[in-house]
Amino acid sequence: MTHTKKFISIMLIAVLMLSIIPFGVTEQVENPAPVEQAAPIEEPMPEEAPPSPTEAPAQVEDPPVPTEAPAPTEAPIPTEASAPVVTEIPTEQPAPTEQATPTEEPTPIEQPTQEPLPSPTVQANIVDKSGWEYAPQEVVISPTHHDIGVGNRIEVYLNGEAGGTGKFTYAYYIYNGNTVVQKTSYSKNDVYTYIPKTPGKYHALAFIKNEKGEIRTLKSKKFVNVVNNPNPIEIRVDVFFRNIVLGDVVPFEIISFGGNEQKPHMHAYYVYKDNKVIEKFPYKQSKWYFDNGFYASDVIYKPKSPGKYKYVLFVKDALGNAKTHTTEEFLVMDSPLNLRANLKNKNLNLGEVANVIAEASGGAGNYQYAYYVYKNNTIIERFSYTTNSQFNYTPKSEGMYKVQVFVKDRLGAFKIDTTQEFFVTKAPLRVSISEVFAANLIRCKTCPEGGVAPYKYAYYIYKENTLVEKLPYVNGEGDSIEGYCHQLNYIPKSSGTYRILAFVKDAAGIIKAKSTNNINYNGDLTMYENPQIEDMIHLGNNINVKTYVRSGQGFYKYAYYIYKNDVLLQRLPYTNNSNFAYKPENPGMYKVLVFVKDDTGKIVYGMSNSCYVYVSIGFLFDYVRISEVSLPNSEIEVRARAYDGIEPYQYAYYIYHNNSIIKRTNYSEYAQTYKFTATNLGNYHVMAFVKDATGAIVYGSSNICVVSNNPIPPSSYQGMNVDCDFKKAASTLNIRACVYDGMAPYQYAYYVYKDGVRVKNAAYKAISTNSFSFDYNVTESGTYKVIVFVKDKIGKIQTGTIDNLIFNLSVEPYIGHIAFANNTINLGEEFCLNTEIRNGFGANVAYNVYKDGVLYYKSNFMPCNSFGDAATRWYFKPNHAGSYTVRAILRSANGNVTFANTNYDCVVN
Repeated sequence: MTHTKKFISIMLIAVLMLSIIPFGVTEQVENPAPVEQAAPIEEPMPEEAPPSPTEAPAQVEDPPVPTEAPAPTEAPIPTEASAPVVTEIPTEQPAPTEQATPTEEPTPIEQPTQEPLPSPTVQANIVDKSGWEYAPQEVVISPTHHDIGVGNRIEVYLNGEAGGTGKFTYAYYIYNGNTVVQKTSYSKNDVYTYIPKTPGKYHALAFIKNEKGEIRTLKSKKFVNVVNNPNPIEIRVDVFFRNIVLGDVVPFEIISFGGNEQKPHMHAYYVYKDNKVIEKFPYKQSKWYFDNGFYASDVIYKPKSPGKYKYVLFVKDALGNAKTHTTEEFLVMDSPLNLRANLKNKNLNLGEVANVIAEASGGAGNYQYAYYVYKNNTIIERFSYTTNSQFNYTPKSEGMYKVQVFVKDRLGAFKIDTTQEFFVTKAPLRVSISEVFAANLIRCKTCPEGGVAPYKYAYYIYKENTLVEKLPYVNGEGDSIEGYCHQLNYIPKSSGTYRILAFVKDAAGIIKAKSTNNINYNGDLTMYENPQIEDMIHLGNNINVKTYVRSGQGFYKYAYYIYKNDVLLQRLPYTNNSNFAYKPENPGMYKVLVFVKDDTGKIVYGMSNSCYVYVSIGFLFDYVRISEVSLPNSEIEVRARAYDGIEPYQYAYYIYHNNSIIKRTNYSEYAQTYKFTATNLGNYHVMAFVKDATGAIVYGSSNICVVSNNPIPPSSYQGMNVDCDFKKAASTLNIRACVYDGMAPYQYAYYVYKDGVRVKNAAYKAISTNSFSFDYNVTESGTYKVIVFVKDKIGKIQTGTIDNLIFNLSVEPYIGHIAFANNTINLGEEFCLNTEIRNGFGANVAYNVYKDGVLYYKSNFMPCNSFGDAATRWYFKPNHAGSYTVRAILRSANGNVTFANTNYDCVVN
């Protein structure tokens, strides 16, 4: 009802305006008067002011001092149980206290015109034969790129292409070191979140169970380091800052991590123009990305007037810990008012919405837009000024349409542009379908024509002309330009001749169906790579077999023949054990012949590489090392090694300060490398203890690390070298540096000079590797110099300099070359246009497509983000046969516009 009243009001306004604005205007029309000038929107003040950027993070606590110091040679006694042996069937399985509930699928309410509607509530005669090849292949634990504090979240998720209709359920064990701290029951959840309550190194074990009750296990390859005092909250921004013309935007992403991550971080930002704050945006909750281990917020801010801009970003956690970051400055430049109006659709069916996008730039900002709708070159509707740069219009009858767009800025200057003409027809719904066989799946692409968008898609799967599976309706993909096509990726469960019947339902409820041709699918069991084992082990360790098979039917069975010195030593019968481990009893050269059988009885086999087994001379301690000197409150890394024992090894450490023990750790398989913070001046050393799978322990003592305020480099110390390189394009300078020698870890800082005057001081920032890069955006023409400072672990500093970097912001980009990648394509395919844009980084490019000499389509402006003169590729799919040409329109950061045309046509057959 509300929409009806609004439509009547608009029509009355339009009738009144008809007596004011003449009909038939196409160019240089009198600026249309708005019905009501929109009041400027007042920007809301922050709900809570971000904290001061100078606020210091909390200090890291000293390592706890044990109540009783053990003897230096005493091997530490672990407080936790030893790690269980992970085999094909775990020694302790998660209790199946929870039954998986089948997914409820909707009941169809309409009937198709040709065949029974694909109904998920009616199961076809399907024999579920999906096997382990469709189960997840990897368990991942996150975050692993930074330490987290007690109480923050650990995410566990499963990776691997799950296909078929396998009824897998999953359970998880969470380990702190060697102790299970959490067990879950089986469920269909392939993601699990755990909140650690104590510090330690955490890893995960995932159990995957099929409908037969068979179980496989996966162990995470990495671990999450949980500490009592988490790393301070950190902030970074993901963006390429560049100079822009008024009307454009520089979208960016605020990213935060560390601190308290149990609850969402809050993000806010201030907008500065010419070093004065002009807008403040309050804190808002950010989004957690569990696979990356950080929180993020997207920001799109459109400057309202020319000037020099920057953002000050704020992040804080649930405990109030906060951090700020100031971005690079960028210019928003003045230029004459410009307008580009385009229609996202190519052509419309009656009932579809025409989506018009108006892109204004230059002028005085604060744009307002008005729209005239033409049908068959006659104005039929006028829409007065609004701040909305997107205009949606639903044609009411068939005909040739276009939309004329007016924009005016805050000073009253205005500009006019018109979309391409577009046909609106009442075309019947038609369906086209294509199929491609790839690897172990069939890709079926279905595209509609006519009808009323958007569309939905469903499928019947036939094998040997028998219906074997029904897939319910799903939404199409892409916008109206791509026609809401849909691609089905179907994994057959056995070899045979398949056919896919696709159903397309439009928004009006009309259903059409079309079938693929017969598809011959060879899904026989295949061993696509020979089995792999270790090249060498010591007696007492296992030979681990990795087998590479795919396709086939059902769940695989594995059998193994063990060869020693090319003579068959042992035959092992078929089991479901794909992760086979064999322990040799004598030295020699071993191979494993692997047989794999699927549910049809088909067998494939392959011989592994050779593994040489040597007699161990005994479990030996090799070394434990720490740095020789360090600054106070710096991390000291401990590395230990033992060999010729029975793997896996576990590691424990005693930390000494001036020969008094200050910390001892429990055994952990994940602690071959260990870090501690030296909080006091003095001499530190470490006792390392390594225990193998038999319980045998070896140990040794490290060198001395002298912690002082002015450490003297050791005799082995080599002075640092810093190599710097750069790339520059338009206003953007990218500096890349690599550090050699010195003592890691490193920090870097840099100065930027313009014409001999320092214009930027960047404070030291820690890096985790010996290479790094950063960007600087130039806002004034001149000759620039960059000095990079690198400080190593003991405070030694080395510099690298790049000089004589000349930037002339008045140099305009230009199009060097434009051409089709192919001059002939078939209808339904995309053409590729290569555009070589010189000095174009930060500029914007748009394309006009002409069919048989008539404007057919106009794209939006798109940023050029390639350094140098690399070609920009643009893809477009014509909906009609004909001869096509393209004009590329290039708009620089100064607002100047140039263009270039293709010299040859692309013929669409």
